[in-house]
Amino acid sequence: MKIKNILAAVVFIFISASPVFAASKLEHYIFKYSDYSFDVKLTDNSITWKALDGSSKGQIETDYISRKRLSNHTEVIQWTENDGTFVTVIFDRHHHKVISSGRDSSGSWLWSGKVEEV
Repeated sequence: MKIKNILAAVVFIFISASPVFAASKLEHYIFKYSDYSFDVKLTDNSITWKALDGSSKGQIETDYISRKRLSNHTEVIQWTENDGTFVTVIFDRHHHKVISSGRDSSGSWLWSGKVEEV
């Protein structure tokens, strides 16, 4: 019985300390464009966004993302939304700017905006 308890403790410590099981860092921002703003929460592999105004006001969605760092402060983030909309974001943390482009069944867009860290 003592060996089972020791083994269970070792497995628990290993899983708790393993980066595979560690919680992802959460980043929280407001992306502000001319006609739209979004509450954005990013982890290593997901985005949760909520439209704060505009035609999509109140819409909330979580999507899996791909991230590619371009420099210490700039990265490209891409995802496909539930309705098939494909989105690309260039996020410049140093200058607090964001450029978003997307394509859906009704066309495409290219927006630039500002970022506030929450």
